Amino acid sequence: MRLKRVLLSGLVAGLTMFFVGSVLRMDVWASGTFSPSSSPMAAFEQGYWWIVLVLLVGGLFSTVTLAVLYSYAERSIPIRSSWKKGFLFGGLSWLLSKMPATYYAWLMYSYPGVISIVETINGIAGSVVTGVVLAIVFERIK
Repeated sequence: MRLKRVLLSGLVAGLTMFFVGSVLRMDVWASGTFSPSSSPMAAFEQGYWWIVLVLLVGGLFSTVTLAVLYSYAERSIPIRSSWKKGFLFGGLSWLLSKMPATYYAWLMYSYPGVISIVETINGIAGSVVTGVVLAIVFERIK
């Protein structure tokens, strides 16, 4: 594991995911399901900039951790194309982490069904984008 590759690919994927996640929160499906006061930008506008900072730092930590896992797993993925490797890795990371969390949230809380569906779709999209960006940047940095 090369520390430079892991850190840079994790940070780039984390920043990308922060912005992609922000866009996914504003998409057409989510616009009617989430209250405007629950978005990170609403918190920032209300003076709670530290919430946005915590979300960013937490996401960066998460994607650097994913980059560590990817550095060990990437050689065992029998695909040559880096974006396809990332797509598979992102899908697997969603399947192993976000899908169970979404399922447990659906079981434990009385969310409307549409929020669970939107969170599931956004989680898949975000995980796949993160995996693809992570794999491409990891491949390019030597």
